[in-house]
Amino acid sequence: MNPTICGRAAGRLAASLCGLLLCACAMAQPAFPSRQITLVLPAAAGTGVDIIGRIGAQRLAEVLGQPVVVENVVGASGVIGVQRAVRARPDGHTLLFTFNQTMTMNPHVVANLPYDPRKDLVPVSRFAASPFVWMVNTQVPVHSFAELVAYAKARPGKLAIGVMGYASAAYLGAQLLAVQTGAELLAVNYAGNFSADLLSNVVQVSMSPAAQVPSLLASGKVRALAQTGAQRAASMPDVPTVGETVPGFVIDAWYGVWVPAGTPVETVATLSDAWQKVAAMPEVRRQLAAVSAVPVGSTSDALRTVVDDELTLWGQVVKARRIAPSQ
Repeated sequence: MNPTICGRAAGRLAASLCGLLLCACAMAQPAFPSRQITLVLPAAAGTGVDIIGRIGAQRLAEVLGQPVVVENVVGASGVIGVQRAVRARPDGHTLLFTFNQTMTMNPHVVANLPYDPRKDLVPVSRFAASPFVWMVNTQVPVHSFAELVAYAKARPGKLAIGVMGYASAAYLGAQLLAVQTGAELLAVNYAGNFSADLLSNVVQVSMSPAAQVPSLLASGKVRALAQTGAQRAASMPDVPTVGETVPGFVIDAWYGVWVPAGTPVETVATLSDAWQKVAAMPEVRRQLAAVSAVPVGSTSDALRTVVDDELTLWGQVVKARRIAPSQ
């Protein structure tokens, strides 16, 4: 037989065999999810991220038909936990459940951040949101947010606001307030909860997560002035929004899900659909309401838009206030 013809035939045979092997491998790939899901929470037990993440994890297991194990990975303003997720195999079996601090605030205020929220992670769904509440110690003679702004402007740097790190929403919220109104608050940084100092008037102001508000108000030593959501929360209908006094001031604590970059598009779509189903469950809505949160259940694209918008906002605030990144 002609060697050239023989070689061509062998080449076609090899190509056919290769194609068959590829098809066989594709057919052998198990449907997603094929095993246990790990939900990485870059926060300690008992925090908002932990509480809300576990609410979602329980029901996610029902929707996907696989167990979901929660893994708290704490440290460095959430950086260590995010890195754990970024380095995971991009097959959808390791998810990151976190909040906007790690995704939209850390990039501007943490020096040498070892991850890029846009490049290293793929958004899945924004699961839930909750407002912050501006409160003052009752010894401060103000009873509305407008009065707080006027009082602070008349005493620049005299009113102290407690913050838990310079990457926190409270710290950046105070900076946003300064940009929008000229009211200068003195940020006092705490490594942990500063509620005792708020109650004793060591610090006079806080912008606290809504879930912490009922216990603080029960003390009788603080008063709520305004909430930071776009609309009044159903759990606090008598507390006005900041936007009613300072148009455009909206800051939610929101919680979302990401997967490592490189995760197949079909897997991302399956996960996004699953989280949207979880957010729509009546029992989940009740559980979230108990911690002053509301379900969102967004698409992947909607979460990407929120991240982009907040990255722009905090970038502008950091630039206007000349905030240098810290370790």
